[in-house]
This record gives sequence, structure tokens and C-alpha cells, in this order.
Amino acid sequence: MTGPFVIDGVVHPYNFSRENLLGRFGELFNDTMYSYYPYVNPPEIAFSREQWEREWQPEEFIETILLESATDMICVHSLPIYDAYRDGLAAIEKCARLKRDYPDRVLWYGCANLCWPERAMDELTRQMEMGCDGVKLYPARYDEGRTRFWRLNDEDLAFPLLETVRDHGIHNVAIHKALPLGPVNTESMRIDDISDAANVFSDINFQIVHAGFMFVDETKFLIANHPNVYATMEASTLFCIINPAGLQQILTEFLLYGGPDKLIYSSAAVNPHPKVVLEAFEQFQMPPGSPIQLDDGVREAFLGGNLARLHNIDIDERRRSLADDRFARHVAEHGYRRPWTAVHGDAAR
Repeated sequence: MTGPFVIDGVVHPYNFSRENLLGRFGELFNDTMYSYYPYVNPPEIAFSREQWEREWQPEEFIETILLESATDMICVHSLPIYDAYRDGLAAIEKCARLKRDYPDRVLWYGCANLCWPERAMDELTRQMEMGCDGVKLYPARYDEGRTRFWRLNDEDLAFPLLETVRDHGIHNVAIHKALPLGPVNTESMRIDDISDAANVFSDINFQIVHAGFMFVDETKFLIANHPNVYATMEASTLFCIINPAGLQQILTEFLLYGGPDKLIYSSAAVNPHPKVVLEAFEQFQMPPGSPIQLDDGVREAFLGGNLARLHNIDIDERRRSLADDRFARHVAEHGYRRPWTAVHGDAAR
């Protein structure tokens, strides 16, 4: 029996290398990102800190996800974290190359942070001209101990960006929210600026990335009241490994209010290995007696169906088009590789 069609909704070809760090904030950001790594990767496959502080190359990145887990497509997000990393952490050029080399396997979201407004608009225009499928916005920056941030309902700053995005025919905008990384304040992560933007730009789908970490009540009403607002559960999906009861509570709220068509799966690869997350979620269940259960339809919508719909992807047609590419042939002939084979080769543990 064919399993669900999996589109990993947010993945990043990270560059955690020491050479890429910028000052104290770069060090702190790396510390934060590594802090949960040992909890979501079994010790028999986990990298040491020295191995983890590396730059992921496009080919090993996509092979890790598509040849080492039951993932069919990825949505790769560029990142503009220029206050911590020289290349933003997930470089535009690497993500664009993945989209160019594997257009049937990869969705690409270009990036922008309006804390640097001119740079953001120039870079975003370039990425849209390069063929990105959506846009990833980052709302804050670290500035010598202070958190600088902008809001999505700012009619003078954010609305012109959204108009430009729409004029380029892009209708999917993801924004980092709900999860402060590093020593930034939580005010910048609030989600009460999304409603106005969603109302004014009703033909754009807004994805709240990291939904579930904070502001669960606010999120459930946003996805209930706005047909174009979605909860993308990057990193919060990992609660199926480290806090199953917490994920049960979050999904109960989100599914009761927004329904199964408003949630988007993400493994947060390649910080966790994608196989570990997918297998943990496959075993994850809601508690007995819960008004919400994860039947096959709910799981299929979450794991890929919803994001496919937002990008007008016919899943049956896409399955057929992927059936004979090099990834599908390798899996059919050899099965899935061991975790981190793309990095370690035959020495993969």
C-alpha cells in the first residue's frame, strides 16, 4: 500500500560552520540550534558538536532527505539571519540551485527581513526573478543587546513588500513566529500582526512558521477565522519525540478550531534527521477518548496534502512524474539508506 505523499514543509541547507559565524550572536545562535539536537537524534546517529558545525552542500542535503527518509518533496527556505551568519544561515544561492536542479522535487521560498529594508527588497526581487515559489519572512534582528523588529501589518513597510510579492504572481508567504532563537525578546514573535495582512491580502496564503511553540490560543483563532492563514509546524512537530503530551494538546486545539486542512508538516531537517521525525510521527497517537484522532485522512493532509494544494500540485500526477527519477529508482532497488550516509558515505553509523 502506498503511504502518504510527504512534502517536508520547511527544510534548510544550513551553514553552521565556524567561519560563517558573526560575533557573539552567531555563537549564541549556534548554541541554541544545537541545544535540542541531542534530544531529537538518537545517540547512535547523532553528530558530535564538531561534526555538526559544518556547511551543508546542496547534493548531500537533498540526498539525506530523499534517499534516507520516506519524503517525496521538500520546501526549502532561504534564511536572512545576517546578524548571526555571513550567508544568512541558509544561503539564497544554495536554495536556488536545489530548485533549479530538482524542480519536481523542490519548492523554494526566497527570503527577506525588513530590518534591512533596501537589502530585503533587492534580494527578494532577485529571488522572485530566479523563480522562487514562495517567500519566507524573518521579523527580527539582534542589535548589540537590543531586538529590532518589524510587523506584518505595517502599511508603510510590510504592505509594499506584500504588494510586490503578489504582483510577481506569488501567493504563499511564510513568516517566522512563535519561536525566539537566541537572546531576542518574545514581542517580535507575536502573531497579532497577521490578521490585518491576511484580510487586506486575501489572495495570499500566510503560513505561521513554528506554530505551537507560543501563542497557541491566538493561532487557533487565526486559522479558524482566516481562510488564508495556516499553521506550519516546523520544530513543533518534534514534540512527538520530546513532549508527546504537549503535541497532543496543540493538535487538539489546532484541529478543533482550524480543521485538518490548515496544518503543514515540517521535520526541521537537517537539524533532526528527517527519518527520525517521520517515524516518530507515524507512531504518535492522540490520547484515547480525545475528540480528535489522527486518521489516515488527517495524516495525509498534514504530511503533504495541504502544502500540495497551496501550490496547485496534483499528488497523483506528481507521484507518476517522480516514479522514475534517480531518487525513486534508488529507493526501489536498494531501499532507504542509513541516516547520514550522504555525509559519512559507507562509514555511516
